Amino acid sequence: MRPRKRRPRVAALPIQALYPLSHLAVAMGVSHRRLQRLLKAEDVKVYRAGRLMLVPLSELEEKVPALWESARAAESLRRALDDA
Repeated sequence: MRPRKRRPRVAALPIQALYPLSHLAVAMGVSHRRLQRLLKAEDVKVYRAGRLMLVPLSELEEKVPALWESARAAESLRRALDDA
């Protein structure tokens, strides 16, 4: 019998004013480049601080509410599966 492969534990996605783009991408299960292209297509303002790219919560809720709800749902499902 093969040992069960465990996914890396992802920290919970807390409610905060700015999200690192990479954390959102992990929570959604997509690459950061794909998420970056999607946000650009939806005209979401992304702030850059050096190499760090930050996405405001207000932009997600206003311009792509379905994406924000999906990220929250994926995160809660991931937590439920990890706890089981």
